[in-house]
Amino acid sequence: MIDPKYFDIIKNQINNWQQADVRTVPGVMTQVHCGPDKDDPSIDYQINWFIDCSETYIHNHRHSFDTHCLEGRYSEKLWEIIADDSGACTYQFLRHSGNVFDSPIKLPGALQLVNSRRHFPGNRMHVGVDQYHSIFPNASSTERVLTFLVKHTPLIPVDMFVLSDQPVINAPKNEIQPATEEVRQSLYDKLDSWLAKHHN
Repeated sequence: MIDPKYFDIIKNQINNWQQADVRTVPGVMTQVHCGPDKDDPSIDYQINWFIDCSETYIHNHRHSFDTHCLEGRYSEKLWEIIADDSGACTYQFLRHSGNVFDSPIKLPGALQLVNSRRHFPGNRMHVGVDQYHSIFPNASSTERVLTFLVKHTPLIPVDMFVLSDQPVINAPKNEIQPATEEVRQSLYDKLDSWLAKHHN
């Protein structure tokens, strides 16, 4: 069950929608940046509405976070580099904003799937900065995924990397940008509808 405090944050965004900081990651999601916690500036809140949960790059994050699933479903794969005697290697790419990557660094060991888990309404998952994951859609769910994030700023800045078994990543440039009025209205309608169903 989601904390009532988070309901209040979502409700506040709806009530002040003209001032809401709504952004689009092209082809991936629409985000509402809700700002820091009033009592703890190291905590930041964000709403994600996924456009497409097709499997992502294997990556870590700059912030650890707890993701609360509000609607829809997806699955997550957890990955590690496993040393072996086969001579296998993994390529590590430093990722910058706008989906820009540095040249890869070659690391010894094979990239292996070590675990998986599902995200569904009412569920909370923790994602750490040292965790490499990818997400992919559930075939049984046709709903777009709506999540509420509680992000924790690390004491020491963390870089974001992508791991691959290939030395090249063909990535479209997708700089985060302000959402259009049409997209803003669509997300407003979704949040207003979700809140009406779940918050008394």
